[in-house]
Parts: sequence; C-alpha cells; structure tokens
Amino acid sequence: MELHERVLQAILEQPGTQKKNLSGMFDLSDYRLNRVLRIIERGLSGRTVVQDKINGVWIVETDPERCGGMVWIECGERGYRQCEAVPAFRDGCCYVHSQCENPEIVAFRRKLEYLVGPVEPTAYYVSQLTMTEVEQLSARLNLITPLTRRDELAKSRFVKMIASALLLRKWKDEMRRSEDEDRIPPEFFSRHRRSSVNIFEYSLKKHFVVLEVPVEASREEVLSAWRKLARKYHPDLLNGDEDRMKAINLAKEKIFRLKRWD
Repeated sequence: MELHERVLQAILEQPGTQKKNLSGMFDLSDYRLNRVLRIIERGLSGRTVVQDKINGVWIVETDPERCGGMVWIECGERGYRQCEAVPAFRDGCCYVHSQCENPEIVAFRRKLEYLVGPVEPTAYYVSQLTMTEVEQLSARLNLITPLTRRDELAKSRFVKMIASALLLRKWKDEMRRSEDEDRIPPEFFSRHRRSSVNIFEYSLKKHFVVLEVPVEASREEVLSAWRKLARKYHPDLLNGDEDRMKAINLAKEKIFRLKRWD
C-alpha cells in the first residue's frame, strides 16, 4: 500500500488526528506530510481534506452546489461539515467563508503601509503622521463597504486603529500647545527674571521651598523655619534624616550668603 493511502486510511479511521501525531506515526517531516496530504486531496472525489491546528485533520464530503467553507460541529457527532449556504463569490464560498477582498480595502491597506513605512501598521505608528493625513485615512475608510466577512473584520480593525491614532495625535498636539504656552520665549527670558518681586527670587526660590517659607520671608522667619526643621530632622534624633538635614542647612546657607545676611 502506498504511503498516501496509509495516511488516508489512518485519517478515516481516526478523524481529527493531529498533524504532529500523523508525522510521528509515519515518521514524516512537516514538509513531507503536507505533500502527502496534497496528493490525497487530488485523489479525492467529492471530498476534501480539512486541516485545523486545534481540531486536527478531517476528510469531509463536499457538494459543489454549496459553499466551500467548513463549519465545526461541537454538539452531537463532533466534526467538520460543509457550509450549507449558497456560493456568492468567485471562490465558491459565502459571505462568511469567502477569502475574496474588496479592492478598496486592499488599496487602503497598501496606502497605510506606504505611509507608516516598513513597520507593521499600528495606532502608534499611524499617530506619527500629521493630523491631516490621519483624518484623510479616516474619511477614506468610512466610504468603504465590506464585501465579505474578511473585509468586515479588516475594516473593523482599521477603524479601531485610526480612532486610537486620532486620539493619540490630538493628545500629542494638546501637550505640545500646552508646553509652548508655558515656555518663555528667549527674547523675554531675561526680562522675566528681572521682573520678579524680589531680585533674588529667581535663583533662591528652590531654597525657600526647602525651608517651607515664602520667597519674601525675612531673616528672622528663615532662621525660625531652619530651627524648626532642624529640631524635626536632625540626625541625632530618633527619626532624624541626615540627607534632609543637609539640604536644609545648604538652603539656609545659600539664602544667607546671597541675601548678605551673614
């Protein structure tokens, strides 16, 4: 008996056998097993080979007047059955099982891949485009009508991707505008520094923050704040903090030196 005949017999006797088990039974590599399955399928009359990663390999009766897609039956006699729908596309399948694609979906995918470059299109990479380009992609996608279930799933994926990219693009633009509003133009930078309430406020502000006093605090107020924090964070105390104490001392010294209170 030929090898392909023995493999066919094994599938008919144990429908749903995994391909890896068939490879082990007949000591075949994946490549050789796939060749054997193609030989088997060419010799079948009114039947076809169904290969599934989860449900294994099946031989299924086919009717040329019906859709060529296969449906997995879970209840009762488990196994694959031919779809009962009438073929609606040139590949002999119905809306659900057809692999035909709307040319507009194909063109949209190619346009998207061209815009984002060599990487796989994702919401992140689409958001790197300009807002105008993203909005044009969204408008173009809305005009496409899916022909098959495959088209429907592809369009749904693209819609979610473009919507996420739009939100991300808008968020980036808002953050950039916010940063621009907060940034002081270089030509006004020195003027802003000189316009402080206190002449030393610009360079001393961080030290006043450490001592927890306002920039306009007097010498006595600064000393009082320093003593208060020292009694709280001195390293000789039970819950003292040496690093915090160093920062407090440095702040007091900087303020006194620049204010010339020494």
